[in-house]
Amino acid sequence: MRKNNLMTEFTSWNCLGTASRRLQSFARDDDGFMSILALFLIMMVFTVAGFAVDIMRYDRERVKLQYALDRAVLAAADLDQELCPREVVRDYLSKEGLDQYLVGEIKVTPETCGDNAVQLQGKRKVEASAEMNIGTHFMKWSGVDTLASTATSIAEESIGNVEISLVLDVSGSMRGTRLYNLKNAAKDFIDEMVEKSEDGRLSISIIPYSEQVSVPDYLMDELNTIGANEVANCIDFQASDFTTTNFNYYDIRDNGGNIIRAGDYIPQTLHFRDNGRSDYRFDDDLVRSETCRLETATDQREMTIIQNDPDILKDQIENLVASGWTSIDVGLKWGLTLLDDSVQPLIAQVAPGSEIPNAFADRPAPNNTTETLKVLVLMTDGENTYQHKVNSPYNDGPSDIHWNEDAETYSIYDDINARWAWPNVSLTVRDPNTGIRWTRDKYQDHAHGTGTYTRYRCTYYNNGSCQTVDRSRTREDVEGGSAPTELEWPDVWAHTEKNKIRDYLRHAYGWTRGNEFRDDSTTEIGPSTKDPRVRSLCAKAEEQEVLVFSIAFEAPEGVKPLLRDCAVEAGRYYEATGTQIERVFDSISSTIQNLRLTQ
Repeated sequence: MRKNNLMTEFTSWNCLGTASRRLQSFARDDDGFMSILALFLIMMVFTVAGFAVDIMRYDRERVKLQYALDRAVLAAADLDQELCPREVVRDYLSKEGLDQYLVGEIKVTPETCGDNAVQLQGKRKVEASAEMNIGTHFMKWSGVDTLASTATSIAEESIGNVEISLVLDVSGSMRGTRLYNLKNAAKDFIDEMVEKSEDGRLSISIIPYSEQVSVPDYLMDELNTIGANEVANCIDFQASDFTTTNFNYYDIRDNGGNIIRAGDYIPQTLHFRDNGRSDYRFDDDLVRSETCRLETATDQREMTIIQNDPDILKDQIENLVASGWTSIDVGLKWGLTLLDDSVQPLIAQVAPGSEIPNAFADRPAPNNTTETLKVLVLMTDGENTYQHKVNSPYNDGPSDIHWNEDAETYSIYDDINARWAWPNVSLTVRDPNTGIRWTRDKYQDHAHGTGTYTRYRCTYYNNGSCQTVDRSRTREDVEGGSAPTELEWPDVWAHTEKNKIRDYLRHAYGWTRGNEFRDDSTTEIGPSTKDPRVRSLCAKAEEQEVLVFSIAFEAPEGVKPLLRDCAVEAGRYYEATGTQIERVFDSISSTIQNLRLTQ
């Protein structure tokens, strides 16, 4: 009996051990746990992916709305836009199906729509906002049914500080239709720039050039020049001047007029003619010359300096006349000078007494600044030709040529032989009463009108001159009238053409001295010198960040490479014929406006 119980008990304990071991094994088994974790992770991935899809949809719609609004306000702010800016914004968004999302007022400054519209003032600012609620697909599980997208866009277009030099060819080849078309194009350009510029932001200088550039008297009076005659209003730039944009031929003064920086000196171009054999002094007239300016209309070729009054600028354009040779280098030099900050103290000194607005006394602005755009428009219809100038010592100081105003006679002093010649006083004269001819010695010991001289009876006159003289039969004549005045060289050139001056000197000094004067007194500067000067100046303009636009207006092929190189970029070089010049100036105006666009 006991045995059976023990066996039963043992069997019972054995079964309990097996069950325990199975429970422990189940507890250690993690297969079920991993399945639950995997399900949990899958749910998280789907949730995050869903949220990402909603975010991407939101970002896509937000960018679409912002992009459409940006384009709309930029188009509305365009100064060339003639429609109401508000309607432009609405129309842009309507075409994208987004106009219903506009909120608040579309602000336009200055107001250009409706009853409150004002004239365009060179600046337009447009502000607009939009809101869009974007529905979610997955975030709604978390209670987020929509995502709000807000877009705000502001665009402003304005012509910032701009300084422009219009360098315009008015040489002889521009006569007729070319000059007419240029005038129309330049005047339209001025209107366009002034209309779309804020007050005080734009200044324009006009530099008409042919052989030379005429300088206004108020500016010339401040320059340190060597030599001058009655109508001279140009200067002879030196070779070194074409390697820089700097200009220092004037004194800088303080408010009390005291010199605080002395400037250099430069020769003033003389009004003269480098050929011809006429003397206009006997008629109290000037030589017929265009070297410096037209003596009949002294303001028709002068520069207009740093101006913003469209009437003044356009009047000067309308007054332009065409004549003379072509000096692209001289026109370019003056154009860059009026954009260079080295001339600013001079502008400040002359502004109060000139047409230059006092508000522009601080111009030209500092070089290489982002605050001011400096632009030079260079236009020509031809290649460089010639420029003439008088050389030292024949451009200044006493000439040894004397003039007796009452007697209208010249006297020339021969400093080598200490004697005087009277080149326009006849050696032999005929007594109208007796028919007797009287002659005198060629050289005298005094100027005509300051003493007496002896005449001798001519006993044999032939072929226009006295061949033999009877010195025993003489008489003395006393010269009356005023005493002669020694002429300065600039005054000699103003009234007497070069070859006539040579004739006077040859009469006094002989052929050698006369021919030396002919060869040494003047210089003709030609294309081989001028073309490299243009290239040098254009390179300096690039260094100073001056944008050069060049125009070949019905120009020959020979000058086009020079103009292309000067413009640097292909987009700033233009070719035009006829009325195409107007479209060229329109393009340049638009380019300037785009360069000053702020957003």
